Amino acid sequence: MSTLLILLPATPPQSGSAQDYEYWFSHDAQAPAHARGHGERAPLSALPRADRVLALLGDDAISWLPAQLPKVKGAKLRGAIVGVMEDQLLEDPERLHLAVLDSAEAEGRTHWVAVTAREPLRAHLQAMEAAGLLVEALLPLSWPQASMGGHVCTGADDRPRLRVWRPDGVATLPLDSGGLRAWLGDDWWDGAAVSASPSAAADAEQWLGRPVHVLNDTDRAWAARQAPVNLLQFDLTPRQRGWQRVYQAWQALQTPAWRPFRWGVVSLVAVQVVGLNVMAWQQGRAVDARKAEQEALLRQSFPQVRVVRDARAQMVRETEALRAGAGQVGPGDLEDLLAAVARVTPPGEAPLPGLRFEPGRLQLTGLAPPQRAQLRERLGQDPALRVADEGDALQLSLRPENR
Repeated sequence: MSTLLILLPATPPQSGSAQDYEYWFSHDAQAPAHARGHGERAPLSALPRADRVLALLGDDAISWLPAQLPKVKGAKLRGAIVGVMEDQLLEDPERLHLAVLDSAEAEGRTHWVAVTAREPLRAHLQAMEAAGLLVEALLPLSWPQASMGGHVCTGADDRPRLRVWRPDGVATLPLDSGGLRAWLGDDWWDGAAVSASPSAAADAEQWLGRPVHVLNDTDRAWAARQAPVNLLQFDLTPRQRGWQRVYQAWQALQTPAWRPFRWGVVSLVAVQVVGLNVMAWQQGRAVDARKAEQEALLRQSFPQVRVVRDARAQMVRETEALRAGAGQVGPGDLEDLLAAVARVTPPGEAPLPGLRFEPGRLQLTGLAPPQRAQLRERLGQDPALRVADEGDALQLSLRPENR
């Protein structure tokens, strides 16, 4: 999966001028190799297209402050943060962007809140969006961690400075500041994992008195992908985040690491298709066998039937013809329908004014509206009958499944 990392400059983009951004690009999500140890530089419009676009926020652009947050979620959380941290914030909260390092659902413990200037950040994000870059996440280069560590690099004034992180916070200090060792403490001094940029490695080793891990800008930017927080929160949350996750999952499935899974899914689908076809073939054979049995039974019971089109329907018709020829009453005959009317007619009620019978259908005519309504209600309680109004007549017939 191709990945593009973009380091946001300290100054916001100016309208009418193309600002260069330092960036790192990888075709396969592996750390890019740069001989000079830092990224390339180009305007946003000239950056390569990638499946994932991640923005990085420099150490100088972000502060981490502790806060005891209430157990709230969603839009109310930012208001709660402002209310709790009002005395710690040095600027108007409306001019700051806030983000929580971890979940704020656990009440009663310290949470780390990232604080950065809102307008420069918003300007960079808008410029990226205008350039067609869909930023998935905004990541810090350093954050409070349970493990102690630090990174030494050369500042804009060519003086080495230390970015230190401990469980109690993150800070940036000049390497030559007095009392730094006492402030850091013996635990940090003896056990912290310290890295340094190539230009500051000698100063860092001399100051610390032990070797440090040389980490160039490329390696440090790439390591920031493991940050446990996305700073695009609250009003800066990407509206397309749900689609981004779907797209990311789809892109991840295309990588070589997921090839066995893809083949497994294809094999499973193939087995299911073959199985469904075999089952359909077996069901078709069973249906054909049942039809053959019905045709054989029809020809055996009624040898006079020459052509078989619908064995079941033809057998019903032949059976009805035999019953009628024998003078027996069957379902849907006049006697059967009259018996149904007699069962619901109270004793002593006047006889029916008029009857009209057609095969399978009986019409009761000449009924007064109250009598017709009463009779329709009573006959409608019989699940075997179908009752309907035909003008001023009441029509009775058997339901198809009861014939």
